[in-house]
Amino acid sequence: MEKKDEEKNLKEKSMKAKIISKLLIAILLLGLVYLYARYVGTKGLKIREYNIINENIPTSFDGFSIVHFSDLELGTTFEVEDVEGLVEEINSLSPDLVVFTGDIVAPKHSLSIEDQKVLESALSAIDPEIGKYSVRGDDDQYTDVYNQVMAAAGFKDISNSYELVYYKGLTPIVLYGLDSLNAGVQDYQSTFSYPSKEEDTTYMATYRILLAHEPDTVEKIGDYNVSLMLSGHSHNSEINIPYLKDFYNIKGAKNYYDSYYKVDGTDLYVSSGLGTSKFKVRLFAKPSISIFRLYAN
Repeated sequence: MEKKDEEKNLKEKSMKAKIISKLLIAILLLGLVYLYARYVGTKGLKIREYNIINENIPTSFDGFSIVHFSDLELGTTFEVEDVEGLVEEINSLSPDLVVFTGDIVAPKHSLSIEDQKVLESALSAIDPEIGKYSVRGDDDQYTDVYNQVMAAAGFKDISNSYELVYYKGLTPIVLYGLDSLNAGVQDYQSTFSYPSKEEDTTYMATYRILLAHEPDTVEKIGDYNVSLMLSGHSHNSEINIPYLKDFYNIKGAKNYYDSYYKVDGTDLYVSSGLGTSKFKVRLFAKPSISIFRLYAN
């Protein structure tokens, strides 16, 4: 009887040891995944390259390039001292146009006067052939930093407005900009006031690009014949694992958070951004900027 009890106790101890061992391995693996997501996944810069072929692109715009960046979220895993390297990467692509779709500073983070000057100086060095344009994100609504930095850096804010862009010809493309969806300050009437009923159609822009911080905005633009929409906000879920990423998306990017969608004729590209949200991790969603090259069909 004592022998059987002893064998039973040994089996129980062996089982407990195996369970503890498995738990320790699981904890170790989770710890390693977290360290990777926190200190490796958030660093570096991926350049996404896209060729856009569309019959509405004027032939004069063949090869025209647009660099898109978004969501600096300064104060998270992307800091002011990282901006100079970002600018060098952007300029190395020799873009014709550079666009930014919002969120300079992370919520509850404030820039010092010195850091803001460094940021303005760095962004001022972005040197495209044609121009620099931007729209506000939801995090830009509650501070003057966006207005001050973008103006000082030479970006033209087109939130709730538009700009005609010309390149090697008389026919432009139109660049629309919408303010933040989450902040409830989008004005579709003013943004899409071009073309007016009195517009001369001889050289009217037929290729239409929209900048809007929150990608779910795409559900509201069906009547405006937008060809290309560029957004940010979602950070491509940051935790880019099938099924799990569906639970990580946020207001304004509930339905559209991956890098690309085709929605009712609109090509929607969503930047993964540069900084992070409150969890300060990235897994298979590296910080990135995008370059788009336009070609007539």
